[in-house]
Amino acid sequence: MAKPASALAPAPAPAFSAHSLAGLLRGDLPTPLYHQIFSILRDRIVGGELAHGAQMPTEFELAEAFDVSRITAKRALDELAAEGLVERRRGRGTHVIHRHEPKPVAAPLTGLLENLEILGEHTEVRMVQFRRASPPDPVRELFDLDADEDLAHAVRVRTKDGVPFGHYVSWTRTTHKAFNAENLAKSSRIKLFRRAGIHLAQVEQTLSAALADSILAPRLEVETGSPLLTLERRSYDPEGRLVDLLLIHYRPDQFRYQMRLDLGARDGGAAG
Repeated sequence: MAKPASALAPAPAPAFSAHSLAGLLRGDLPTPLYHQIFSILRDRIVGGELAHGAQMPTEFELAEAFDVSRITAKRALDELAAEGLVERRRGRGTHVIHRHEPKPVAAPLTGLLENLEILGEHTEVRMVQFRRASPPDPVRELFDLDADEDLAHAVRVRTKDGVPFGHYVSWTRTTHKAFNAENLAKSSRIKLFRRAGIHLAQVEQTLSAALADSILAPRLEVETGSPLLTLERRSYDPEGRLVDLLLIHYRPDQFRYQMRLDLGARDGGAAG
């Protein structure tokens, strides 16, 4: 069985062929050819296409791929090194040293909250558990809680027309009496946040995948080991405090996560 590649291992050298690169240069532009090559490679490095640790082509390979002189290719690589994007070592070649860090998409919060409220009003909830309790250490550290501070803990299954599509586990920083099992079963959490005086200023969401375990499978009415879509949502108040931590497991056959991002639009939306 092949061993999985380490995340720390250098990425394989990319394929540079005359067919794919020679036509990218413009001889009718005032920009020197070496700078055009530099710009093309820089964009690939900064954009993450050429990852940290990837070996760059040699001067000869680059010259052949772009159909330019070796001096032109060398100058392009030297410019990349001068920008701190690559490192050139005699006998070892040229490697990417820039680390690509994808930036999260920033979108207005208003549209997200509106869609969450609509979702809450047009689906049904089955309460599995509700309590006020001391959370496990990892959750306590995220909330930066005092030693004697508890959170509202809820486990729910959300259904549509009797079919379960989402398993929700949440920890919420509130002691308001309206934030209880009865209200969570019949009202959207966004409305309860307002009643409890919880004001949201920022939300972070992370999408990933998981397999249904022996607890999730029967609650979502799927086979153990079935693929699930997971979403972790962290909600913060205007002071930057974490006020709600929510982990959702969705059945992909019953739920679709969709976002529309409009340039220049005031509001954005996400069904979640």
